[in-house]
Amino acid sequence: MNLSKIVTVLLILGFFGYLIFFAPKVEKPTQSTSVTISGVVTNHIGDTIKFYAPDSTYITVLDTATGVFAIEFEWDTAAIVNFFHGMESTKMYLQSGDDIKLTIDTEQFDESISYEGSDESSYYAWRYITNENRVENFPNFFDAEDDVLDSLFDEYYKPYLVEAESFKESNSIFYNSIIDGIEGQKEYILNRRSALAALPQPGDAAIDFTYPDKDGNDVSLSDFVGSVVYVDVWATWCGPCRAEIPFLHDLEAEYSDKNVTFIGVTVDVEKNRQVWLDMMEEKDMKGVQIFADGWSQITKDYAINSIPRFMLFDSEGNVSDLDADRPSSEEIRPALDALLVE
Repeated sequence: MNLSKIVTVLLILGFFGYLIFFAPKVEKPTQSTSVTISGVVTNHIGDTIKFYAPDSTYITVLDTATGVFAIEFEWDTAAIVNFFHGMESTKMYLQSGDDIKLTIDTEQFDESISYEGSDESSYYAWRYITNENRVENFPNFFDAEDDVLDSLFDEYYKPYLVEAESFKESNSIFYNSIIDGIEGQKEYILNRRSALAALPQPGDAAIDFTYPDKDGNDVSLSDFVGSVVYVDVWATWCGPCRAEIPFLHDLEAEYSDKNVTFIGVTVDVEKNRQVWLDMMEEKDMKGVQIFADGWSQITKDYAINSIPRFMLFDSEGNVSDLDADRPSSEEIRPALDALLVE
């Protein structure tokens, strides 16, 4: 998957989740300081229903014969919660005094959920389906020319603004949170475009980086000028990263007598340093392994916002491919071979 595609998918996911983390938690004057939520779950998975709020978790059980559940809890604010059942979740919006009834079929989940008593939650359900239906036609914000970007923004975000219009009068706080989320995503896109535009191009000198190895010795990319370098930016907690390790072992073994240096750069944070050390031993990881301590300068210089990220540099210390194929790909060997014969 190329860099633009990865970023696009992440942007969509970020748009889904933006309000979970950034929407303000606002006191609203009401006559009640509790909410009631009841409903019916079809094809239920177990009997547990959870509502995850910013500061608390509320749990109830459903009747396994009917799928019916009900819960009431103290709630003196207006904020987002996540309704969890089985392994899936969906977003809701609760205000003091709400009496919400919902129905859901776990075999479809978000596609089936329906609310009574919460237009705001219904908006989130509509937005999820709308996003899902638009994934294939998501605008290429990152490669678009500057003079068409505003029109792309207008076209893409218009349905969300139209659907949210009714909240401008009925719930201005909720409406403003939607606007803030959209503006935040526009700012992200603009910043991301700037970061991608600043990347060195193939043939340009690489941006150097220096990090300590397991023994505390500083290691730099520039130390390996004269060798083709294959960089793996990864982390111990990253499932797709770990999945590449066996393929990376095979690749390293195959090129062990060639002029190729393999560098692993973990973005694990300091508190996970021992986990990193243990995994290197457990997985018998070869090559040069260095510790970047989180999403540090390398991720900024190379506009990395998802991992694993593989990068190729030629023997003169220049960029070959900043979104190189993974070890599991059939294309990585021809790419390495081409650099070795230059």
